[in-house]
Amino acid sequence: MYINERLKAYVEEKGIKQAYIARKTGLTADTISKIMNGNRRILADEFLTICRALDIDPNIFRNKSA
Repeated sequence: MYINERLKAYVEEKGIKQAYIARKTGLTADTISKIMNGNRRILADEFLTICRALDIDPNIFRNKSA
């Protein structure tokens, strides 16, 4: 599973709205949507910004089987 898929699953499980992530990160809602739906690659700094905005450890998204 790709990082965007793991991130999207987490956001959906927690009931977090993409608009909220956009407001907290300063990224556009369109950018968040494209990242979450796999239409755009997520950059490392964007990923870390999203994790900081959601107050979560980025390591929870690591692929355990790798």
